[in-house]
Amino acid sequence: MAGRSDSPVQQNPGGKRYGLMMAAILLLLVALLFVTSGEREALSPPESAAREMLTPLARVFFQVASGISGAIRTVANLQHLVRENDRLYLEISRLMAENARLEEYRLENARLRKLLGFQATLEYPTSAAQIVGRDPSNWLDTVTINKGTSQGVKKNMAVATMEGLVGRVLSASAHTATVLLILDPRSAVGGVVQRTRTFVLVEGDPGRPGLCRVKPLTQDFDLQVGDRVLSSGLGGIYPKGLVIGNIVELVPGKYGVGTEAYLKPAVDFARLEEVLVITRAPEPPEAPDETDAQNQMRSTEGAARK
Repeated sequence: MAGRSDSPVQQNPGGKRYGLMMAAILLLLVALLFVTSGEREALSPPESAAREMLTPLARVFFQVASGISGAIRTVANLQHLVRENDRLYLEISRLMAENARLEEYRLENARLRKLLGFQATLEYPTSAAQIVGRDPSNWLDTVTINKGTSQGVKKNMAVATMEGLVGRVLSASAHTATVLLILDPRSAVGGVVQRTRTFVLVEGDPGRPGLCRVKPLTQDFDLQVGDRVLSSGLGGIYPKGLVIGNIVELVPGKYGVGTEAYLKPAVDFARLEEVLVITRAPEPPEAPDETDAQNQMRSTEGAARK
């Protein structure tokens, strides 16, 4: 029928009044129970009957009330536990970050101690520096260090680690410098094969990332896989005796003439973090009767300075 509501309350208006009446009667009975619970020598028959009837109801009432109170306390405790769990999670995260930072400091100190120990064995002055920048497009060509002209770093100073030769300073500002790595195609280092004392030229090769090309400077040479190549000290940039790397592959020379080789540097450039700048390289050894190979090495390293 139009306009008629289907609400249960409207359909049964007496239901709500009945519930309220029963609740009032229950409260009245509970009140009577408390009234008759006082200490007296004897109860009247109606009071005695009322107490006998109301005691079970009161017991149920108090059990329900106790259960509700316990549930409220449980919810409050759970909320406290959730807050405490969140606090502990944040504390654990903070401690984990602090632990990672301390571990990084420990590893850095260990690397610096090794580097400084190697520094003490060198016969020329050096300055320790950290790598603070890399060019993502030239990851294995150049790096930036946190030392510059204010700390005595100048262009063409050699850079090394305890593992071996890194490269040379390409340019320097007041507090930073750019280092040209030996992997860069612009790099040319005069070397000597430790086993045979053969002079070679070590250059970066863009076609073989991570390796250097080794070119013998004489016709009479003997290269083998595994040969170690050191800096020759000729050319005036790199001091003598720094490890450049080991021969890993022999290949035909340019235009198929002769033999050249590829060298894997001793330094792991992908993990390089600290270096030593050689702030004063020793003078090259005197060689009154220089060979053509030595002259070529000097001229090549000299051209690389520019």
